[in-house]
Amino acid sequence: REVEILMFLSAIVMMKNRRSITVEQHIGNIFMFSKVANAILFFRLDIRMGLLYLTLCIVFLMTCKPPLYMGPEYIKYFSDKTIDEELERDKRVTWIVEFFANWSSECQSFAPIFADLSLKYNCSGLHFGKVDVGRYTDVSTRYKVSTSPLTKQLPTLILFQGGTETMRRPQIDKKGRAVSWTFSEENVIREFNLNELYQRAKKQPKPREEGPEEPPAAQAPLPGETKKDK
Repeated sequence: REVEILMFLSAIVMMKNRRSITVEQHIGNIFMFSKVANAILFFRLDIRMGLLYLTLCIVFLMTCKPPLYMGPEYIKYFSDKTIDEELERDKRVTWIVEFFANWSSECQSFAPIFADLSLKYNCSGLHFGKVDVGRYTDVSTRYKVSTSPLTKQLPTLILFQGGTETMRRPQIDKKGRAVSWTFSEENVIREFNLNELYQRAKKQPKPREEGPEEPPAAQAPLPGETKKDK
């Protein structure tokens, strides 16, 4: 029975790692399912040891949260009040917005990839943004992004052109389920046509900034009139 459990664990890890795009995700899947297998084995040996091991795992998950990405990026972070205002501010600007949650391991793995894309493609006509739908739940409702712990919609990338959504990944089928999609840098560049968007955005003229109003020119004195007379 123990060999069967370990074989089943190996099969699950191999299936999950097919969608992994970073080494951290591969290692994370191995450790996560190894904990599940260990819990099952401990419960088979002694229920008290199983409960102790399960308690330690829960304490570890609550106290040792995975680190957040803190590297360089050209990304604007939205709140529930600023996202709509920013998308409507200048409809000539194209936005790629990531809807994420800090507790999602997929979002944490995608964070450095999205930051690298913003460094490469950000310009005056193409901007990158993020909004934490785990914190702003009304945003997830407005943009139809599920925040369930079992959801496959995190992260979600939405392309806004003219203030309107034109495409998103992952897509949602007729039954409301997310279609499986790998969040790799190559997939994002290809699916969102980033190279073409970037070339078009660079040619877009920058919005004219209104400077301070110039004071009216001093009126020239009339012929025969002096400053004193004026």
